[in-house]
Amino acid sequence: MRNGWLILLLPGLPLTIIAADMSATNEIPSLSPSYHEIFRFDEDYSCLSDPAKRTDWFDPIKYIPLRTNAPDWHLTVGGQFRERFEGNYEPNFGVGRQGDDSYLLQRLTLSADLRLGERVRVFAEGISGLMEGETPPPPPPQQDPIDLQFAFLDLIPYLTDDASLTLRVGRFGLSLGAGRLVASRAAPNIPFKFDGFQMLYARPQWEATAFLTQPGRDSGGFDGEDHTTTFCGLYLTHWFDAPRKIGLDLYYLGIHDEHGAYASGTGDELRHSLGVREFGSWREWDWNTEEVVQFGSFGSESILAWTASVDAGYTWDAKSEPRLGLKADVTSGDSNPNGGQQQTFDALYFKSGYFNDASLLRPENIIDVHPNASVNLTRHTSLDGGVDAFWRYSRNDAVYAVPGFIAVPALKNSSSYVGTAVDLNWQWQIQRHVTLGASYVHFFTDSYIHAAGGRDVDYVSTTLSFLF
Repeated sequence: MRNGWLILLLPGLPLTIIAADMSATNEIPSLSPSYHEIFRFDEDYSCLSDPAKRTDWFDPIKYIPLRTNAPDWHLTVGGQFRERFEGNYEPNFGVGRQGDDSYLLQRLTLSADLRLGERVRVFAEGISGLMEGETPPPPPPQQDPIDLQFAFLDLIPYLTDDASLTLRVGRFGLSLGAGRLVASRAAPNIPFKFDGFQMLYARPQWEATAFLTQPGRDSGGFDGEDHTTTFCGLYLTHWFDAPRKIGLDLYYLGIHDEHGAYASGTGDELRHSLGVREFGSWREWDWNTEEVVQFGSFGSESILAWTASVDAGYTWDAKSEPRLGLKADVTSGDSNPNGGQQQTFDALYFKSGYFNDASLLRPENIIDVHPNASVNLTRHTSLDGGVDAFWRYSRNDAVYAVPGFIAVPALKNSSSYVGTAVDLNWQWQIQRHVTLGASYVHFFTDSYIHAAGGRDVDYVSTTLSFLF
C-alpha cells in the first residue's frame, strides 16, 4: 500500500516523525503507526497484513482483511475515550463575569477506515462531546451529543513508486505547517472540520495540498456547514535534504466571511493570506519561523495586516533531552478604527493552546515573548513550561478571546502591557493506548486588564485519554 499521499496534512508534527512518515513508496509500512489523537485517518495499518506483527490486543480490529491474497483491501476500526477536567478561576480575566468556572469534558469517537486497493478509500468518524458542570448553555464546541466529525472519499488517479495524486471529497480535517493559521483544535470536545474538496500531491522532495471548503458548524448535525463562510487555499512544502530535516512552506489562504467582527465593527469580509514558513533542525538546534501578510476588504474598508513568529531551541545530547527554547510572535492590530483600513490580523483556524493550555488569548493584536524549557523526566514522562509576556500591538485595538469575540475592550489610554503568564505542563504515556496529562497556568494581569474590571487568572486541567 502506498502511503505518501496521506501525509500532506501532517507538516506540524515533529520533524523526526515527518521524515519517517512522509515518503511516497509502494512498500507496506514495517511498523504500526503512532496514534493521532484527532486525525485518525493519518494512520496506516497495512503492516498488520503480516500476522507475525499483530502483537497488540487491538490489532484484530486495526487490520480486518477483506480479500484473500490482497493485503491492500482491509478495514480499520478505531476510537477514543477522553475525560478532561478544566478549572478556570476568573475566566476571561473576570471581565463581565465573576467567580470560578470548573467542568468536566467527555469525548467519544468511533472511526472506520475502508481501503479498497491502492486507489480507493472511504473514511468515517462519529463523535460525541458532553460537558458537565458548566452554567447553561454550554458552548457548541464542547456540547454535541452525536455528530459526524469526518466522512470522505479518496480517489487516487495518479500513482507511481515515488509520486501520487489524491482527490478527496467530503468532511475532513486540516492541519497546515505549524498550525499557526490552520490546525485541529484538539483541546475542546469537538475539533474543527471542513466540508468540501481537497487535492493532495506528494513526491520525495515536494508536497502540495489545495482545498475549497466551508467550515462545519459546531453542533451542526450530520450535514451542518457554515454557509456564510468559504475557506480555500494552496499549501506547498519543499525539503532541501533527503532526510527532510530542512524545509520551506509557501502558501495562500483565502476566506470570505459574511459576518466578520473586530473591535472596529462588523461587516462582510474577504481576506487573503500569503505566507512563508522556514523550518528545520541542525545538530542540536531546531527552528520554525513564519511570516504572513493579509489583504482584502472588510465592509467599506481595505485590509492590510501581518504577523511574524519564531520558535527556536537547543536540545542537549543527554538521556533526558533537556531543551531551552524561545517563542515570539507579533500580530498586527488596528491603529485607527476610523482610518478606512482594517489592520487587525485574523488568525483563522489556529491551533489549540496557541500560547498555553488556558487558551485565554487569540493571536490578534498581540506581541508576546515566551522563553521555555522542557525535559524528559523518565522514558514515558515529560515536563515543560515557560514564562510568556504579552503586549497589545495597538492600544486602539482590543484583546480578543479564542472564539473571536472581544475579551477586553480597546481602552486606548491604558497601557499596552497585558500581563505575563506562567505555564507548567506534565505528560505521562502510561502505555501505548493510555495518556495522562496535567497543566497549570497563572496569568499575572496589569493595569490595562484592571481598568476593564479584570484580575489575575488561574487555570488547571487534567486529561486522561484512551485510544485504540
